[in-house]
Amino acid sequence: MQEQELPGIGYRYDLEVDGGRVSIVIHHSGRRDVYISEDGRKRPTVVALTDDQARRLGAVLAGAYFRPAVSERIEALVGGLVIDWMTVRADSPGTGRSIADLAVRRETGMTIVAISRGDEVIVTPEPSEVLAAGDRLVVVGKPDDLGRFTALVVG
Repeated sequence: MQEQELPGIGYRYDLEVDGGRVSIVIHHSGRRDVYISEDGRKRPTVVALTDDQARRLGAVLAGAYFRPAVSERIEALVGGLVIDWMTVRADSPGTGRSIADLAVRRETGMTIVAISRGDEVIVTPEPSEVLAAGDRLVVVGKPDDLGRFTALVVG
């Protein structure tokens, strides 16, 4: 996430995402403008949010309003567990490398429990499974280990 002050306006935050960029301008007035720029499109899609709308949307994104039922059930069994979904990009450190080569569990404490690849879902992938750009990973572990996993595999 990159932050830039916009004198007289507020602040802009940019986040690179698969296929483009999301930019958020927070005005001194409290209004938020969300710009979604897709690769290959000349004009971004723009959504203007009031301060209240932005805070509600932020709470939803942070998981304050909805928690997947599977996460609640697992946390009831094993406290402090996090389940997350991440996408491997072409420039990710894990692209083209196997789970074993990355030593994911040993290096990060996290476990890749599934890989969604196109129409295929690989449940409990073998250590020999090679990660590819576009793979959607389902990972499980302790919240403190998630940052190491992200750095090692997704970048």
